[in-house]
Amino acid sequence: MSFQRLLNFVGRNAGDVAKAVAPGSALAAGFGLLEGPAAAATYGLADFAAAFPATMAARGLTRNVKNPLVRGTAENVANIGASLGSTVAASNLLYGNRPMPTDMSQSQQIMQEMNQRAAVNNLDVQAVAPGTQFQTAGIEFLNDYVENELPSIANYLSPEELALFSKQGVA
Repeated sequence: MSFQRLLNFVGRNAGDVAKAVAPGSALAAGFGLLEGPAAAATYGLADFAAAFPATMAARGLTRNVKNPLVRGTAENVANIGASLGSTVAASNLLYGNRPMPTDMSQSQQIMQEMNQRAAVNNLDVQAVAPGTQFQTAGIEFLNDYVENELPSIANYLSPEELALFSKQGVA
């Protein structure tokens, strides 16, 4: 196909193909709007930029096919395939090639959460009770508190209150 014939073909079919591709691009932009206006524009434009030439190519490759069902199916497959590919491309454009999270065991999850907590709170990784997120670090201070701090409370109690505690076996 010469370049002039290609231009003539595109000129004759561009409107129909654009009408066929536009709803899918608008839908992609609508879903992108959930992430914000920039994402909506990126997803919508990427969809149109990929689906329009793919659908146009499918139309050109099947122009001599007599069965309209085959032609329509080829165009739909090209349109949908390009839309799916454009979503991946737009995501990479917007967010880079981030690694996807993987399945992990509960112990790996707990360790990751502990490391994250330590990083956020600028702390060392803390000891936790096995299989839980209950932090055990610092509990030992309670022994010192009970032995050293509670007797000092007696300085703030009246003799009657101290007698009441003694009667109960606390002091």
